[in-house]
Amino acid sequence: MKLTFKHFFNFSFILELFLYALNLFLAISIALNLSVKMKLLPETMPQIMPSKFYAWEFVIAFAFATLILWLILKYFKRSILLKVFFYLAIFDGLMIFSQAYFDWPYYLIVFIAVFSVWLIYNNVLMHNLVLVLAISSISVIFGINFSPNSAMIILLILAVYDFWAVYKTKQMVKMFQGLAEVKVHFALIIPQTVSGLFKRVKEVSPATEFMFLGTGDIAMPAIFTVTCLKISLLTSFFVALGAILGFISLYIIFISQKERKPMPGLPPIIFGALLGYLISFLF
Repeated sequence: MKLTFKHFFNFSFILELFLYALNLFLAISIALNLSVKMKLLPETMPQIMPSKFYAWEFVIAFAFATLILWLILKYFKRSILLKVFFYLAIFDGLMIFSQAYFDWPYYLIVFIAVFSVWLIYNNVLMHNLVLVLAISSISVIFGINFSPNSAMIILLILAVYDFWAVYKTKQMVKMFQGLAEVKVHFALIIPQTVSGLFKRVKEVSPATEFMFLGTGDIAMPAIFTVTCLKISLLTSFFVALGAILGFISLYIIFISQKERKPMPGLPPIIFGALLGYLISFLF
């Protein structure tokens, strides 16, 4: 498909870009707010918030989680286990977000309000907003426990895995299709029109007019962005901007395909994030 300017001014791209950028900069904001609440200053994070996880630990945990997900999708046809995991992730993420910005008991009130509205309405709009809040918050917890070097190793390993699992083994595609079949969307749901924001999530499927952006594509650069706060706020901003440019390049590659097929999102996004990381040292 020939690329034109109108591709960058359609509703779906603007919405996707907004949610992607919101996730990254919200992760920075949450990390800074939590550091203040813990009586820390950003410049003292390297000493007072030491890296507690190693790259190999995360990779092993990721491989184990992927195996469990694959086994559930292959041998258990009911979606209850996946839904429980999804709801727990949202629960934890919203709790972290609420505590970052509010004190007791207000953070509990905010948490209950947001969680309840999400459960009651559960449309595409609420799904995306709550998912961004949860992912950015959980990314902070991982980010503060990695060193930048460990995070870079993880990003590179996952980029290679993403490419291999989409184009070679097709494992990522099969898992996505399996999750879509049981209506558990670990992804941002991007409608083509404004009216699509108000459709119920249970009515959404890849066969309809919706596009999807997996949580890994937005969580991993957010983790790296938070980790880079241990160097400086400027470095973190450059990483976020690089990831956004990587996302835009992903969009360009995707819409330029003659036949639109699933493609790995992490390689161009991670390349952009690492490029932003390197450029930050020029300032």
